[in-house]
Amino acid sequence: MSGLKSTRGQRLMGKIGAAAVIATLTGSGVALAGPPHPQALNNDPNVHWFAAWDEPPQHSADFFPTPTSYLGIGAAQAEYNLPVNAAKPLGLKVEVPLSSAQAASLFNTKYAPTQKAISYVFADFEMADKNVVIANVANLVKQVRGSQWSKEAYIGQYGLSPVGLAEDKFRRQPGVAGPNQGSQHQFFTKKDYEIKGKEGVNMSNESLYPGEADFRNKSTFDWANSNIRTGLFVAPIGSFSQIQEVLNKDYHGDKDDFLKTDGKDKHKNIPWVARFNNSGNKSLDTDNNTTNGYRFVPGQALPQAGLSGAQTANQMMGRGDFSAQILHYRMRGAYSVNLFHEGGAQGSVVGYSSAMAKQDVRDGWYNHSWNGRTNAIFNDKDNKAATLTLNPIIDGTAGATGNRSEQTGTIWSGEYSLKVANATSFEGKGALDVLASNLDTTNHLIKFGTVDVYDVFCVKNAQGYTYADGGNLLAPSRNYLIQAGLHKLLQFDLVKTRVYNTEADYNALNNKYSIKTIWLLNSQYSVFTNNNRNEIGIPEPTAFGALAAAGTFAAVSRRQRRKA
Repeated sequence: MSGLKSTRGQRLMGKIGAAAVIATLTGSGVALAGPPHPQALNNDPNVHWFAAWDEPPQHSADFFPTPTSYLGIGAAQAEYNLPVNAAKPLGLKVEVPLSSAQAASLFNTKYAPTQKAISYVFADFEMADKNVVIANVANLVKQVRGSQWSKEAYIGQYGLSPVGLAEDKFRRQPGVAGPNQGSQHQFFTKKDYEIKGKEGVNMSNESLYPGEADFRNKSTFDWANSNIRTGLFVAPIGSFSQIQEVLNKDYHGDKDDFLKTDGKDKHKNIPWVARFNNSGNKSLDTDNNTTNGYRFVPGQALPQAGLSGAQTANQMMGRGDFSAQILHYRMRGAYSVNLFHEGGAQGSVVGYSSAMAKQDVRDGWYNHSWNGRTNAIFNDKDNKAATLTLNPIIDGTAGATGNRSEQTGTIWSGEYSLKVANATSFEGKGALDVLASNLDTTNHLIKFGTVDVYDVFCVKNAQGYTYADGGNLLAPSRNYLIQAGLHKLLQFDLVKTRVYNTEADYNALNNKYSIKTIWLLNSQYSVFTNNNRNEIGIPEPTAFGALAAAGTFAAVSRRQRRKA
């Protein structure tokens, strides 16, 4: 974003009082044609749009404009009318409440040259009083829903999801011992998400920043794995999965495109994402000196967390790890993502630019180097998520408290279609692609169990036969070995084949088998391998200019604390 952001913390503090006064919408009297449905962000094979904090002015490929109302309604509307945005969806960041006139101007306008509406509204109200935030969001909903051109837009608020903070088992709660005392986020609840007035919000905008202060981690003494990087990787995926499960169950979140049924739209999940962001996180500040900013330097000790330099070495999220996270989100139901990166080459990770971050999002979402079948599955209307589990069977067991991914740093996601052509003959259809990730420092076995109604097998001979595990929980036929620190893309075909009763029968090729339809592993790839895990992690640098000016962290706007 432009240099204006560097003083935004101070400027915004001066507007908080006015921001707490909630605007009311009056009729505009403008007669327009019927409103269009929101323009699609995710509609394969060629539609994949993402939001980003610094769009505009970059006008990056695959990223649609979300100008901020903070810089003026005229500037936002001028952006919408630029020829470079003619094919792109239109979005808006709303950081302070809109007046009636502002809302009418924004949401009752058709934007040239294709007469489009604003389709995605990302509220980012920062008031300290949660009730004021919710009231402002509710009023924004009324303004959008009461408009004549953008009334079908998707609307969300930063940090607001149908899973309350107290129910998110990957977030820290108030009063928990450790370097950070609980969450920095507003304590939104599911009731807050179901904002009254018209049809309410219909988009979850949770933050999923590895390193943010309210995610549990080894450095906060409440993570079940000894490695920092497992928390950086697994906790955001876990938080996302809990939210998506509720969206699917209660808000038609597993349906495609725009939907109106039972009075509710298909709610979208468009989380805020970053490769790293440890703003306000004392547990990941290696020099333990908050006055000079928060820096996580792998290989340096974290005495406040009881960790030596050897224990922090190789513990940063690599670029490939970030791309893998993006694909896990997509395989579990994300509609798109909203990238937070600011500060040129000094945002998120030292030397990591906005262009790099955007490329990592593209690479994770669709720009895969393997044979293209993953995208083919997403392209098919029959595609489904294979799992939302956070408690997979690893090394023969699931976690007694449902946290096996946390314990092992190992998690898998998948997407499948019973109609996509595969590489093996079973009517030529049925494809399952799985992304398996192991951020631990030891190897692990993953058992994928059953997807749809078909068991998943990982071993076959030249004839395409396999064998049952015979009660052996670690049998190679049902378990896949993933090495420490790797991401693997596994491609399974739906086949009808012999499944021998035991491994001995399989080796003997005797007549002790059954003919079954199963998922059978056909190809495997090491993916997202660009992982330097010793780079220096930092929050957005402009936060510290505001911090120094304010003299105390408590005086900095909540946006600077959370997204910076």
